[in-house]
Amino acid sequence: MKEEYTHGWSKYMLLGHDPAYKDVLEFSNEAQVDAQTPPTFLIHTADDFVAVENSLLYAAALARHDVPFACHILPKGGHGYGLGKGNKDVESWVPAWKEWLFNLK
Repeated sequence: MKEEYTHGWSKYMLLGHDPAYKDVLEFSNEAQVDAQTPPTFLIHTADDFVAVENSLLYAAALARHDVPFACHILPKGGHGYGLGKGNKDVESWVPAWKEWLFNLK
C-alpha cells in the first residue's frame, strides 16, 4: 500500500481517501511478515496492473525472516489468470508450485 508501488484504486477501496500512515503500514503485506509467516509461493506477471515490486518486496521480507518461499515472475499473463488453463503465458506456474510444495522441507 506504500505510495510508490500501490495500485491506487485498490488502496482507495480498502483505505479510503488520505489514509493514516499506520493504516497504510498495516495493509502493506511486506510489513506484516515475521518468523511465523507460513512458507509462501509467489507468482506475478510483469504486465500485471499491480506492480511486480509488491511481490519482490514481500519476497525480500520473507528472506529477512528466513521463511521458505519461491517467487516466480512471468513476462506476460496480466492479472487474475487462476490456474492458467489454456493460457500458455502462465500455465507453467502450477507445475512449478507442485514441485516447490513437494520439495518443501
